[in-house]
Amino acid sequence: MVTPDYYEQFYCIGGECRNNCCKGGWDIEVDDDALARFERISGEFGARVRGAVNDDNCFRHIDGHCPLLSDDGWCEMVRHNEKLCVICDEYPRFTEYWDDYCERGISISCEAAADIILKNKEKVRLTGKSKPCADPVFKIIYRARNRVFEILQDRSIDIFTRMSLALDYTAQLQERINIDDYECEPDFKPTDCRNRHISAAEYIEFIKGLEVLNPHWTDMLNKAYEAETTSPAHDADEVVCEQLMVYFVFRYFLKGAFDCDPLSKMKFAAVSVMTVIALENALGDFAECARMYSIEIEHDEDNIEAIYDEFLFGDALEYGNILNMIG
Repeated sequence: MVTPDYYEQFYCIGGECRNNCCKGGWDIEVDDDALARFERISGEFGARVRGAVNDDNCFRHIDGHCPLLSDDGWCEMVRHNEKLCVICDEYPRFTEYWDDYCERGISISCEAAADIILKNKEKVRLTGKSKPCADPVFKIIYRARNRVFEILQDRSIDIFTRMSLALDYTAQLQERINIDDYECEPDFKPTDCRNRHISAAEYIEFIKGLEVLNPHWTDMLNKAYEAETTSPAHDADEVVCEQLMVYFVFRYFLKGAFDCDPLSKMKFAAVSVMTVIALENALGDFAECARMYSIEIEHDEDNIEAIYDEFLFGDALEYGNILNMIG
């Protein structure tokens, strides 16, 4: 299993968490094994656990939170030494497989995970081992991701130039993949296509039309849109932006092996970081803006698919516009 070097630092902070995941409003589906275990929990607590699950086998929402959340912010299942369902036990960890090759990470939607990722001042390294994947598309994208990490972590140049170079490199990689050339990654020759800076307003307007979990997210987007249309800013902590870009690239870039489309994954990383920058410029608190973006976008597969479709078929998020958004 391969993980970022910060992976083992994570632990649940429970009652200290300002944004407890048990209050997120998410539909948490309980797996069959957990349902069977719940049936065997005896007494009043067992009845409470079973009553916390609705007819769709999801935990109910009581006043916006899980009914098993205690007043001090800890799960009653943990207090009673009962095993959690898979989703509750794994979150915020995520796992991805490519044949036998396996990677795990932690999601920035979790407050504790966001602190670990964004407060890190060192360049992220991957640790651990896994069986290789022999697929030729995976192999070229895997090698290319290492090159993307090198570009994004070159602190001798500014972060926006690094992001543009990473996007440019991936576009050249995509050209290779499109003609079934998987032998080696591109002999990278930067082609700066930026000709003007455009704001993130058009992308923000697009994601305002996607599914929303928390009404506060709509307010955040409206304020960021207004700020981007009146006085767009292009300023952010370079190391924090680097860590966020590396997080998105780690989590999504290799998924390009599934559909032969690493460019859409790099576009997603770039527009995501630029949107979080826009949110921070309007509202402050970069980590909270990143966390909310992750909750509303990353944790909704329909929203991510809509964004990928816009990359492929829309005009607002075509390659040149994204470069100029970064520029």
